[in-house]
Amino acid sequence: MECFGRYYFLDGNILPIEHDEEITAGEVSFYEVIRTRKGVPLFFDDHMKRLTNGISTRYDLRNDITELITEGLDALVRQEAFTEINVRITVSFIGQEYSVHICYITSSYPDDETVRHGVPLIFYRAERFDPGVKLLNNRLRLSVNEALVKKKAYEALLVNKEGFITEGSRSNVFFVNAKGILHTAPDSMVLPGITRKYVIDICRREGYDLVFEAARVSELPGFQSAFITGTSPMVLSVKSIDNHLFNTDNDIVKRLSLLYRQLANDSIFKYQRRKKED
Repeated sequence: MECFGRYYFLDGNILPIEHDEEITAGEVSFYEVIRTRKGVPLFFDDHMKRLTNGISTRYDLRNDITELITEGLDALVRQEAFTEINVRITVSFIGQEYSVHICYITSSYPDDETVRHGVPLIFYRAERFDPGVKLLNNRLRLSVNEALVKKKAYEALLVNKEGFITEGSRSNVFFVNAKGILHTAPDSMVLPGITRKYVIDICRREGYDLVFEAARVSELPGFQSAFITGTSPMVLSVKSIDNHLFNTDNDIVKRLSLLYRQLANDSIFKYQRRKKED
């Protein structure tokens, strides 16, 4: 995830991107990737809650880091605004001292045709050491990216040593069986994705049956449809995983996609309204 654009934010300062270096100095680095539209971050409060919760598992964060991050996002938008782009926020620690780095990153969103036809996925044998905390893991990211390029896939689903499908390398995954029952891994096995959280809320509100059990690779024939959730894909149908094909014309998946997009739009209005009030 190399920085994109002309500027980045570092500890209160806006600097030219050519002076930026890959973030390797910190002993431990926590990060969030947030989708923005015309400079407005989607689900900002949720991302900040996950970020601070993750940091609190290892460090005593005494200052209000959210205020500094808001300042950094605003500073980036003043320098250059994009219609829609992801922004990466990284908090790196050396001892108890931390540094906040914010930059735009190269972003790709599914077009209408991709949404209709779904995307190809692959399996990748790997496990996160601490799935509940969003830590930088450059080794896993690079190896997964190599596999995706080699197999021309959109995303890789992680499979643990017991053969359970846990989550995507940068997304969460849901499966739908012939009875319309949705399956997804329990929270203890995955990174608690923001999109995943809202999709689960929608399922409960709409009365969809949802089972928190990770599927095994061997159980794929028992599911008719599948979809992934995440910052860039939002709610996106899966057309295949390796050689297994899925039905991408699923009414439940379409409904979840529509309702999630409405929530995303609502989050923009809430953020803008709060900024005006401040």
